[in-house]
Amino acid sequence: MTTAEFAEANPDERLIEVLIEVSALIRQGKEDDLLQYFYRFDSPRRTMRVVDYAPKTTLASDLAGNVTIEQKQEASKGLGLAVTAPLDWPAKLSGSGDLGTKTTDTKRYELVPPMTAVAASGTLDRGYSVYFKLRPSRSLSLEGARLFTLVLRVPHHWRADYGHLTCTASASAQGLLGPLDEEVVCGRRRFVVALYAEGDASAKAAAERLVRAESELLKTISANRQELQKRYYPTFAHRLGAFLEGVSETLPDSVAEVIVYGGRLPERDMLALRLPAEVRQAAARYSVARRALSSLGTAETEEVQ
Repeated sequence: MTTAEFAEANPDERLIEVLIEVSALIRQGKEDDLLQYFYRFDSPRRTMRVVDYAPKTTLASDLAGNVTIEQKQEASKGLGLAVTAPLDWPAKLSGSGDLGTKTTDTKRYELVPPMTAVAASGTLDRGYSVYFKLRPSRSLSLEGARLFTLVLRVPHHWRADYGHLTCTASASAQGLLGPLDEEVVCGRRRFVVALYAEGDASAKAAAERLVRAESELLKTISANRQELQKRYYPTFAHRLGAFLEGVSETLPDSVAEVIVYGGRLPERDMLALRLPAEVRQAAARYSVARRALSSLGTAETEEVQ
């Protein structure tokens, strides 16, 4: 992937191509209600910079071809004549005649049909993030699998690393205060994307360990949902406040957000949260797997077992 010009100008770096396939499934509602899908890929440790990406910003129209405009202008001229004899004539004479001309001026030309953006993309965070916005159209369906291509700039001895992928779906919903529709988030998921150099068996094994560790961590957090809520909201007052704020049901997601993506829990720092033993062990295994993979992405490293 690295070109000769890039290698000569940047001897300590190289270019890699990453293919990410994302599948979207509409579980409820209709696709016509969707406004857009928003995908964002981040390098959380800022070790991979986006050089190129696809798909690019794309414009499309519901019309198959150009729009033909035709303007017509008509001009007419007429002359009328009528003769009637006076009443005192012996005989009454009358007659009439018309003379007219009509011209038509026609102008016909074509215009490019109005275009709308069905796909928009660009970089963020000084090139350490890239986003893709997809909107439904007659020629583009949001449901199904879609392939995203990234060209990343990494250290020369890069073997593996990880990124974060955020997928958000927005739809239109009728507003509560009026007839106008408003945009609402109807779906959101985050993923850890493990990357490794093709042909590097050790790096591939490290990436697979991270994927397994994340899956086990999320399952463990979900299985300990009630215990987490009990520890985080020990009294009735805590539980009532959480219920009124609507955060108790999202507590497991918040815990996963902290451990996996480095977010913060509402109202309380992660250090003050007493995790169940199972969750602590799963979190420790995930941290070890993440460190092992990230160590392959910064400098020349030894073989990872």
